[in-house]
Amino acid sequence: MPLFTIVLSVVTAGTPAGSGAQPADAGPSLSVSRCLVSLLEEAQIPAQQPGVLVGISVREGQQVSVGEVLGQIDTSQAEIEERVAGLQLKVAQERVVNDINLRYARAATDVAKAEYDKALWLNRQSKRTVPEVEVNRLKLVWHKTTLQIEQAGHDLKVFGLEAQVRQAELEAAKAQVARRQIRSPLDGVVVKLHRRIGEWVKPGDPAFHVVRMDRLRIEGFVNELQYDRSKIKDRPVTVEVQLSEDRRERFTGQIVFASPLVRAGRQYRVWAEVPNRRLGQHWLLE
Repeated sequence: MPLFTIVLSVVTAGTPAGSGAQPADAGPSLSVSRCLVSLLEEAQIPAQQPGVLVGISVREGQQVSVGEVLGQIDTSQAEIEERVAGLQLKVAQERVVNDINLRYARAATDVAKAEYDKALWLNRQSKRTVPEVEVNRLKLVWHKTTLQIEQAGHDLKVFGLEAQVRQAELEAAKAQVARRQIRSPLDGVVVKLHRRIGEWVKPGDPAFHVVRMDRLRIEGFVNELQYDRSKIKDRPVTVEVQLSEDRRERFTGQIVFASPLVRAGRQYRVWAEVPNRRLGQHWLLE
């Protein structure tokens, strides 16, 4: 931002930080002229996914909010992948609730045990009614069906894990669709459109430039022989700006930084954060 003729009046005693007013018994104040107005936040907002820019929902100079959609990249392929992931999840969920194999294994176990118990009972009534080899076979069938119960239960657990995998894949597919929306990371003003509809965008390449205007930084230099850094930090300030020959505006804020580095002439840098104001569609400090 350009260099303005600004007077930075710092109340160094007697006033709570952030009050913006100077009482009658306040200590000496500091005036710093030729301060620099700069941005606190700005962002060159890139696309996160490659593709054709199919929509732009803002214009240069427009105020936007954090999270607001600025542009849209083609999502046709990503939406197909999302639908596929959704169908795969439904298939996996159907497997989870399908316990037919488990119920069949339990029923088969009951029958196999009954047949084995009957063979043992017959042999107790009359030895060798059922041959030993047949008894052993019936015992093996019963043991096999009990293992089938365990296998069916294990399969249901695996199906449950597969459903979780499919759920994660669906969420990833939805994220891929969402990542094709270019959103503002801050409240601010769109100052530049780097791309136009129909152009190909790549991840990392700037697509929109957004700057925060509701709060700005006022920077200046203070002589350490006049004011110690420990006494100027967190003090309230009044910023006077000569906007035109017959117009002067005042803003109140607070010093948030005093540099530990001292330049030639015993000067150290300080800056204050100041809320900006709007006049119609324009900010007073630009």
